Amino acid sequence: MGSNELLFTGTYEHTIDSKLRLAIPAEIREQLDEPRDGSCFYVCIGEGPTLCLYTQAAFTKRAEQLDDSEVDAEEVLEYERALFSLARRVEMDKQGRVRLPERLLKIADPGSRVVLVGVKDHLEIHNRDRWDDYEARLLKNLPDMLRNPRKVIRRKRRDA
Repeated sequence: MGSNELLFTGTYEHTIDSKLRLAIPAEIREQLDEPRDGSCFYVCIGEGPTLCLYTQAAFTKRAEQLDDSEVDAEEVLEYERALFSLARRVEMDKQGRVRLPERLLKIADPGSRVVLVGVKDHLEIHNRDRWDDYEARLLKNLPDMLRNPRKVIRRKRRDA
């Protein structure tokens, strides 16, 4: 990550209201650089499936990375069709909420009780109960790695 890129961290419990709006925590809103990131996010489907929120800068960077992919061009095209056809630009209102697209909510099915999770260059929206289960498994299965991130960094260097 470059020095001017956002780094999203933390877990925030929230709800999606009856108008399909999700409040973006003030702590996250304060990180956004108005000229660079604006007051919008791109929402798309992530693994799980879950919903992912990217700033405009991060989504543009992700799109550019696809141009340099070593994956077969046909596979990249298929991925791009899925990613970009389902992605939507959503604006934050004055209260710091975004309205999530109904179609994407049906696919990801997070329910109304959600957690907003910082994942380095993006935010993820997870069903709260599923996230709690996932987090418990993660903490049980990866305690050494979580206590010592150098193990992950070293493994990557060895595999390179």
